[in-house]
Amino acid sequence: MTPTRLQLQRWQSLTGDQRERVLALHISPEQIEFAGTTAQAVSVCEGASPDEVAGLAILESETPIGFVLLSRGARLPDWAPAGSAALRAMRIDSREQGKGHGRASLALVAAWVSEHWASCRTLALCVDDQNLAARRAYEVAGFTEYAEPKAGRIGLVRYLSMLLAKVS
Repeated sequence: MTPTRLQLQRWQSLTGDQRERVLALHISPEQIEFAGTTAQAVSVCEGASPDEVAGLAILESETPIGFVLLSRGARLPDWAPAGSAALRAMRIDSREQGKGHGRASLALVAAWVSEHWASCRTLALCVDDQNLAARRAYEVAGFTEYAEPKAGRIGLVRYLSMLLAKVS
């Protein structure tokens, strides 16, 4: 199924209603175990420089259906390659999953980083080995492993990255 047109919008520029909808995204307990709560991701972007952390709502027809947290520079996690942008805590509302929104959102995130953080030539992420749906989506989007898996909080963690296209 082809998703309708999606867009990304920074947390800081959302309306009050959109912010409430982001915080009310329905995320399964299993996904919260892997990526934390949406409120935790929002609190990270609220307390950080927008040059180093971006909280992006994934909107479908102006309605939030997901949220992703990006970081770089001094806020880059130690597992991410130097000079990259890290994709962290991506989530799609469970009622919207299975519609291609995750794959479409990953393409939008890569384009956003290429445009807004052009010095970042790579987009990196880590994903729990047991999070099969996320791993499949990342692999289909073009992410490949760049380091050996390591033991994490709840099992093996895999480290993936993809090269970003240059924006002309």
